[in-house]
Amino acid sequence: MNSRAPDHATIAALGSRRRAVAARRCRRTIESNPMHKRLNVNIDLQNLERLSRAELRTLWERELADKPPPSLGRDVLALAIAYARQERLYGGLSKRISKEHDRLLARALRDGPTDTHQPSTTTPLPRTGTILVREWHGTTHHVTVVDDGFLWNGETYRSLSRIARAITGTTWNGPRFFGMREAKDKTSENCRGS
Repeated sequence: MNSRAPDHATIAALGSRRRAVAARRCRRTIESNPMHKRLNVNIDLQNLERLSRAELRTLWERELADKPPPSLGRDVLALAIAYARQERLYGGLSKRISKEHDRLLARALRDGPTDTHQPSTTTPLPRTGTILVREWHGTTHHVTVVDDGFLWNGETYRSLSRIARAITGTTWNGPRFFGMREAKDKTSENCRGS
C-alpha cells in the first residue's frame, strides 16, 4: 500500500485526461446521432428581418403552401415563418401540449376576453342634449342627456337603469328600455308591457 498521497500535478493530469476521454466519447455520440446533422443546419432566421411584407407573403406561400391571412403584418409573418422553419427542423409540439393549446384556445373563444381593461362593448351613450322618449302605460317620459348623467322629472340620475326602474317599478336595462339596444328576445319586453 502506498502511503504517499498523490501530488496536485498528478491529480490535474488525471482530471484533464478524463475530461478529454469524456469529450471524445460525447463527440462520437453526438456525431453518430442523425439529429446532429439537422442541428448544424442554418435555418436563416436572421434574413427574415430584412424582407419586406410582400416578400414575406411570397415566402409564406412557398414554405407553408397556403396564402397568408391578409391582415397579418410584417412582424407576424416573419415570426410564423421562423416558427415553421424551426418546427420542421426540431419537431413540433407534443400531442399533449398541442391538445392543451387547443383546449385553452376553445375556452378563451367561448368565454371571451379575460382582460378587465378591455373597452366596453355596450352601446355608447348619446351626446349631451339628446332627449330620449319612452311611452310606458300611456304616459310619455322624456329623459335629457346632461353632462353628469340624465335628467328626468327635474332630477338628475347617474344611470338610465335607475330611471327605467323608477318608471316601471321593476329592474330594467336602461339603454334597452329606452330603445338604445335591441332586446335579446322580444317576448320579455312584451311580458313587461310597453
